[in-house]
Amino acid sequence: PRHGETLPLPPALQEPQSGDKASRIWQRYTARAKAAEGMSGPFRISANLRYTDSAGKNTRVSSLLWGNGKAESPHPLRLDLLAGAGMVVAKVREDATGFTAFSPEEQTAWAQQGAAPTLASFGVPIPLSLGDLTMLLTGRGGLLFIPAKGGAEAPPQEHTLTNIGARYLVPNAKLPGRLELSENGAPVSWMENAPDGWSIVLEPDTANPLLPKKVRVFHPKGYSALIVVKDIARVSPPYSAAQLDIALPPGTQQEPLESLRR
Repeated sequence: PRHGETLPLPPALQEPQSGDKASRIWQRYTARAKAAEGMSGPFRISANLRYTDSAGKNTRVSSLLWGNGKAESPHPLRLDLLAGAGMVVAKVREDATGFTAFSPEEQTAWAQQGAAPTLASFGVPIPLSLGDLTMLLTGRGGLLFIPAKGGAEAPPQEHTLTNIGARYLVPNAKLPGRLELSENGAPVSWMENAPDGWSIVLEPDTANPLLPKKVRVFHPKGYSALIVVKDIARVSPPYSAAQLDIALPPGTQQEPLESLRR
């Protein structure tokens, strides 16, 4: 077993001294996001996952997600999905060059090279790559929502106040759409800027507002998912290459990921 410790609390937030309410909320968020980047490192996340497809079929699994959380990239990443008795039903690996999902029961591995697909491509209705989901769950969502150029200085031009805080249009972010922040600068929801797009609702942790305790995902076609984070910990020493790989047994059938979508 690897040594694990709870992620440390971020530094105390320095309160913005000027600007309107939407500007102050945005500054709180970007300050938190900047502090979170200083706390990257090897991690392990234990969570429960429940999801529903468009036909109404429900699936419940537990999950383990781990990686070395490097500052420049979350990759490579490993995810195990486990059924009730701890049996592994799927092993997933994502790196900067591709995505592999292995089913021990079917003795089949599905792979895609190039840009990482969303987890929805593997049948899990979450409109994020494993790398993006990792950023969200480890408190580094600022890399998804804050535009790379000029995003930390001033709030996006198009924004509206809400009963929770403020909502901002972030068309130039890595995950473009509409981001809602609470008054203390915690992300609480995101939605695609389209009438039939995905929506994500986040329930922030009280002590560390960038860490979601629960993530709910919705799509108008009936897809939904709920991630409940049970534990998130730092680990030491960093994971080895072997611990971040999937060793495919001899005789494993290999298929393109596209075959799952037919």
